Amino acid sequence: MLSLSTPRLQLRTLTKEQLLQYLDQPEELATELGITISRPILTETTQRAIHMKAEKMAAASERDHAWYTYWLIVLTEHAHGVGLVGYKGLTTGQEEVEIGYVIEPGHRNQGYMTEAVKALVNWAFTDPRCQAVFAPVLKTNPPSSRVLEKAGFWVERETEEKIDWRIEKGNTQ
Repeated sequence: MLSLSTPRLQLRTLTKEQLLQYLDQPEELATELGITISRPILTETTQRAIHMKAEKMAAASERDHAWYTYWLIVLTEHAHGVGLVGYKGLTTGQEEVEIGYVIEPGHRNQGYMTEAVKALVNWAFTDPRCQAVFAPVLKTNPPSSRVLEKAGFWVERETEEKIDWRIEKGNTQ
């Protein structure tokens, strides 16, 4: 299990089994990790993403699982898992990865997600296979765009429905 630390957070990779356990037996996962874990973030969309991640992890090399799983965002002070952040897997020749994230509503607007995104972007750029991180965001989700803007991403492209954000290696804060 990989772990990253920031001033207020710890990001922990979840194994394929832990991802599925989060869906079906969150109390057991919390006990295993020695923390409490948020359930409100497990929307239908997040549950679908977790299942897709578990499938991709089953087909990927174990050394690359950190690129496919969710990293649990844990508030260090409270030992409480409040969100998830992760990539949709390694790229195939493009040297870029897509990032996605979710945080429980009671912990929004406190800079936690920006802190987590910055940490995960910095981690990604330690791998020579990754030269850029991108995130498509619906225009109906301005808080997500604000996270990316504060994390140093810039607008690469904009359509009527979405904004494509991007950050490249060497341009992080």
